[in-house]
Amino acid sequence: MTTLLDINDLCIGFSAYGQHRRVLHNVSMYVDQGERVSLIGQSGSGKTVTMRTIIGTLPMPPGRIEQGSIQYDGQSLLDLNPQARNRLKGTGISIVLQDPMLSFNPVLTIGRQMDDVVRYSDIRLGQSRSKAERQLHLIETLRKVRLEEGKRVLDSYPIMLSGGMRQRVLIAMALLNKPRLLIADEPGTALDVTTQDDILALLNTLVAEEGLSLLLITHNLGVVRKMADRVYVMERGRIVEEGSRDAIFDAPQHPYTRKLMDAVPPLYGEKVRTVTHDSTKPVVEIKGVTKDFETRSGLLNRTTGRFRAVSNVALTVDQGDIFGVAGESGSGKTTLAKLILGLMQPTRGQIMLEGRDVATFAGTRDFRKMIQIVYQNPGSSLNPRRAVGDQLAVPLTFTGEDKHTIPGRVSGLLDLVELPKSYASMYPHELSGGQKQRVAIARALSVNPRILVLDEPTSALDVLVQATVVDLLHRLRREFDLTYIFISHDLSLMRNFCNRVAVMLRGEVVEAGPVTQIFDEPQHAYTRALLSAIPVISDEEDAQKPKVSKEERAEVLATNTALEG
Repeated sequence: MTTLLDINDLCIGFSAYGQHRRVLHNVSMYVDQGERVSLIGQSGSGKTVTMRTIIGTLPMPPGRIEQGSIQYDGQSLLDLNPQARNRLKGTGISIVLQDPMLSFNPVLTIGRQMDDVVRYSDIRLGQSRSKAERQLHLIETLRKVRLEEGKRVLDSYPIMLSGGMRQRVLIAMALLNKPRLLIADEPGTALDVTTQDDILALLNTLVAEEGLSLLLITHNLGVVRKMADRVYVMERGRIVEEGSRDAIFDAPQHPYTRKLMDAVPPLYGEKVRTVTHDSTKPVVEIKGVTKDFETRSGLLNRTTGRFRAVSNVALTVDQGDIFGVAGESGSGKTTLAKLILGLMQPTRGQIMLEGRDVATFAGTRDFRKMIQIVYQNPGSSLNPRRAVGDQLAVPLTFTGEDKHTIPGRVSGLLDLVELPKSYASMYPHELSGGQKQRVAIARALSVNPRILVLDEPTSALDVLVQATVVDLLHRLRREFDLTYIFISHDLSLMRNFCNRVAVMLRGEVVEAGPVTQIFDEPQHAYTRALLSAIPVISDEEDAQKPKVSKEERAEVLATNTALEG
């Protein structure tokens, strides 16, 4: 095969405030024509710096290429002038970023944004196509990514499309000018598991049909096993292992690679940890809860209909439970969590916390001391303008803590989540993702709650950091006799973390029971579809996943599109 991309002995450093730090150390890797190569490693390992250097978006300064070369199709990218480098973007090398919503301008239609890409490329290449010719090209490209209603998609704004459709449009934009190398940076992380499975299958099809080379950047090892021909493992800016997919997954050589593999929660086989408790005392009782929302439109904002987000849900969470609520976007998980937290009132039904009705109990100081929440993205839930110590002190002040004892309590909370006391003076942007999530957990524990709602608390973290946060949550549960309500679409993590699970679809609980029952003998087609779509890291686990027909899978994808839209 012909080598399309060849990186040799690349070293990159950053300089700021009079200090210099090297972040890439003698990185060498290559991608052949038509090959699927994956670059894996945890957050901060250097994957994104490598990607940005390839496409020419690394900020210089403060970044500086100290040595090495990058060859694309025989020409040196680092020696090209800015105009020549720009001509390669989209025509030679294209990229699909992680979060499709952040990649679009929300106030422009999809058609306008795609047309801008084509017109800009035509100008750079000295071509001229009419508006009708460009629109025909856009519709044909959308058809390649299985979006048949091209005209409707072009007339839509990003918010009018589901997450899976937005990711397909993003892939279509990358294909508009017929590139030879496609870089996919975590293309499925922001998507539900069944939608991610469909997007990965689409990328594989495009590589085969369009003759593309694919460089996949991810920390999801299940995705790597499903997608890659060869794998590079990166740790702290160094390539520590390289080989074929089978060699890496069947016999990893480097300790770091084995550490990554060991951190992946198994979908089948022996559980990582078993949750045990003796109490059968109910602490959360959800009795026939339904939540409807009004839909409004027009200049007068008149009610045009009603949408049912949660439908007749009845669940009981016992003291000491780690109760999982599974389902994909739009299934009603988050709405149910808000109802439990008293942030909204049910249309019908009742929610009891330790025998007290949330409808009359919510908003009181005792209620907030009983139940707290840890959100999905700690970078968003923490105030970027306040130091960590100040953010931990706010709940203590609210609950009437003596101001003289607050500094000691803040230090104790940091120690509780295994962070140095010096972190009290730091700001969120100075912390890693895992450290920020530990601060969020400490803040939730500051009022000594008995119930924690965990809303996707590890989805933004790589597998190694996820494992440390899960260990921390288990330790805290044992020490403080906590009850967790764990909301997620990551069933493999849920199997190794929870003792009971409820699966939601279209606002209804379609299946609920002990973890072993849900995973070993799933009864509902939707549960089986979720389990079958989870990427795993071994043939043994793949063979144990439930079999799902094409019709069942298509129905689940159609449901996701409708709910997300």
